[in-house]
Amino acid sequence: MAKTLRSEIDLPTLRISVDLATSEAVFAVVRGRDRPTEAARCALRDLGLPRSTTGHVDDRALTVPPDVVARLSRAVADVGESPLPPHNALWLEFPVPRGLVHVLPWERLLVALGRPLFRLPFHPVRPQKPGLQLDVAICSSSPFPAVRFDPARVVAELAHRYLDNPGRHVTVHLFTDAGRYAATCEAVRPLLGHGDVVVHVPPEPDVTARRALGPHRTANPWLTWILDAMRGGRLDVVHFAAHGYLSDGRGALALAGSPALDGGPARFVESVELIELLARVGAVGLALSDPPGSDSAAGLRDLADHVAQSRPGVAAVHDIEADPEAEQLGRSLRTVLAPSGPLTAPLPAMTAWVHPLFVEVTGGPEAPAEPMTSDLRRLTDGLMLRKDGRSAFLQEATRKAAVEVDGDSWVASASRSIEQLQMSWLPYAVDTPVDKAAVDALSNVSSLLEEHVHRAYPEPEEPPPAQEGPS
Repeated sequence: MAKTLRSEIDLPTLRISVDLATSEAVFAVVRGRDRPTEAARCALRDLGLPRSTTGHVDDRALTVPPDVVARLSRAVADVGESPLPPHNALWLEFPVPRGLVHVLPWERLLVALGRPLFRLPFHPVRPQKPGLQLDVAICSSSPFPAVRFDPARVVAELAHRYLDNPGRHVTVHLFTDAGRYAATCEAVRPLLGHGDVVVHVPPEPDVTARRALGPHRTANPWLTWILDAMRGGRLDVVHFAAHGYLSDGRGALALAGSPALDGGPARFVESVELIELLARVGAVGLALSDPPGSDSAAGLRDLADHVAQSRPGVAAVHDIEADPEAEQLGRSLRTVLAPSGPLTAPLPAMTAWVHPLFVEVTGGPEAPAEPMTSDLRRLTDGLMLRKDGRSAFLQEATRKAAVEVDGDSWVASASRSIEQLQMSWLPYAVDTPVDKAAVDALSNVSSLLEEHVHRAYPEPEEPPPAQEGPS
């Protein structure tokens, strides 16, 4: 599907794949429907990667040979600008076979190209954007005491960047280890005048055990705590600041054993659990911040990649050590959530999977829009999308309630589910026939959801016209 988006939107793209016969990474540049042109290749070991996808990856050893960077700089100069903002952006595509090349921090390693890099998503559906009310959960945990990492300071910096979104009312929910609760409250005190900041009290150990048997039960006590604390409320973005882990080619998030206890063995959260959490709270975005001193950011990038493969939305990985004040994160948020100015410089601390049409739409409740480029009819009509790339199966009341109803998550959650079903059931290419049974099924689900939304949130009746003359 990355190929379809690149072709139909005419995006300047750098494709990175693996030649299995020679164990080499292959770099090719392409624009739109043109034929890819190989620009460079090098051995996987020259990138710091193992020959096998199950081998150990040391994030600090990942690199790109200077001669490869030089050849890519010359090749990229000829592909031109993007038709969509940011116009200086270069889009990354990882076609199969790709091995582990997707776990490299290309945004940092190719900063010499001088262009912002974004990774193409794996689906055509552009998810519905949050409305004027932005609800964010930031969860920070450090199961490794030997690594210097101050979660209280980190979550304060991250919260500040979310609160700094002009035109939106932002509520930030913070979740930290029990031993860092007081320090977190103190660290975010200066932010209290800039928006709503809620530092949730860690549950007691026996309460955590009881909640694991309730309606918000998950395999991980941290995710259970987040769901229980939100009480059915919507979250637009879920952000974790924690260590990554990469084993046998699969990435995971490493959290402390329990939010109620300090220390203990780490618990690992994989993509399936995160996808379930995002679906239940109706979130459009997942962000993962790699703390200073970590050597497993590759695990976070693989984890975000798997989430991006499974659901429409935004997925991002943020390097705190390279961006300690989260300034680049803030620029990314303003670019994706509420464009306020042109983005021209690279963001080496950010790795982001985002739909090309997502950054085109300004913040606030979305209305029907005209096509974003000169010719997107094949993409939108062939894959049941609206003119701005959103799912055509989401009806008016559902779209409005998903972003405007404060607190409730069920409409947003159902909307994300329809987007995900459309991604799974309909073809990935515009030239592939659409399955009529899948279209009918999604239409029926959409109509049923619209009916329930109308019942739950009826439109106010218009007042009768005023009578003329004396009463």
